[in-house]
Amino acid sequence: MEKRISPIGGSIKAEVSGRAPEAFLRECVQQGIPLWSIQRKNETTIICSMKQPDPEWLREALTRSGCRIRILEKKGLPFFVKRVQGRMGIVIGLLFFLGILLVLSNMVWSVQVKGADPRLEAQIRTLLSKQHLYPGSLDFFVPNTKQIETQLSAKLSKVTWIGVSRDGTTYRVDVVQKKYPRKGKGAGPRNIVATKQAIIQKLYVEKGQPVVESNQFVKPGQLLVLGRIGDEKSYRFVAAQGQVIGETWYETQVQIPLSGRYTLYTGKSKTQYRLKFWNFPMPIWGFSNHPFPNADKETENRAIRFLFWKMPIDWQTITFREKKQITRRLSLQEALDEAGEAADQKLLGQLGPNAEIVSTVIDKKTVRHRVLFISSHQVVYENIGRYQNFDSRSEKAKLKKKVENQRN
Repeated sequence: MEKRISPIGGSIKAEVSGRAPEAFLRECVQQGIPLWSIQRKNETTIICSMKQPDPEWLREALTRSGCRIRILEKKGLPFFVKRVQGRMGIVIGLLFFLGILLVLSNMVWSVQVKGADPRLEAQIRTLLSKQHLYPGSLDFFVPNTKQIETQLSAKLSKVTWIGVSRDGTTYRVDVVQKKYPRKGKGAGPRNIVATKQAIIQKLYVEKGQPVVESNQFVKPGQLLVLGRIGDEKSYRFVAAQGQVIGETWYETQVQIPLSGRYTLYTGKSKTQYRLKFWNFPMPIWGFSNHPFPNADKETENRAIRFLFWKMPIDWQTITFREKKQITRRLSLQEALDEAGEAADQKLLGQLGPNAEIVSTVIDKKTVRHRVLFISSHQVVYENIGRYQNFDSRSEKAKLKKKVENQRN
């Protein structure tokens, strides 16, 4: 019957010969050395397997039993180590070769940018280099594709959409650039009409004939600038162009808590790097699991590759970001000031460009459950005009008919 011995200890298969080989077996049993697979070859020879004995004891046991031993087979780690020591140069060369393959398998070999013109591509590659994404960089230190997409989208104003994907050792950046309309022929005849009721404050007319004046009240749809130059007998149609600044009025509701608890990041962070073998992490850099009393923890795992295969080993990056909780309490006057600013910002976000809030008046204010509620109205100066095209032929017919009626 065979007996399993741990390969760490090692075992041998030996041929024991002598006048009484059984005496050597008794020595082994008394010493507590396991024996198995015992076979008698002839009257003076026995073949057996045993756990690797101590060389000094083995020499003494053979002398006492009057036997000789010949090793037929060696198994286990001690013998493997001994064989490796004799071929250390080959082993070092093999390990170095495997290490080079491992590094090359986890290196960025190519970064492809598709859909961008040369100037934008150069800008994208510069931004990617700042995020450690370039040919020759190690994949462990490259952010994930979602983070790269977010940062590129925030910094590139000429891009409608950008996508980052990874295929082995190659990263691909797909870009959709913004397409601006080409300058075509000039616009046809048009007027400028009011979009909302207002009191006219200023008129900046580049083309066309204004039909309203300052401090005049206008309603939505009312004609402000006529797309015609000249009188009813001698005229020409133009594309009216300009801005009409009017005084408009808005009402806004805002609520501000008088007290509350907020969580803020302090800006301090600590990063740990680990090698994760299956589910067992081994720290490489950063050994404290709680570097801050109160922090958010972000974990990112990157699979380590060897050639085309994913190994059961991950490169794990753990980032701790310190945060703190603060309690803010506002007086009623501080809350009113903040509410006024919040109301203005809320309104400006809904208005067009170049709109200006002239004044803000708080009409109502109430406090319920430590929350301030206000209702305010704002006076705004903004462009109230919009372009409205018209048919030049029908306008000519109307003018001709009007002139004929005046003659009659």
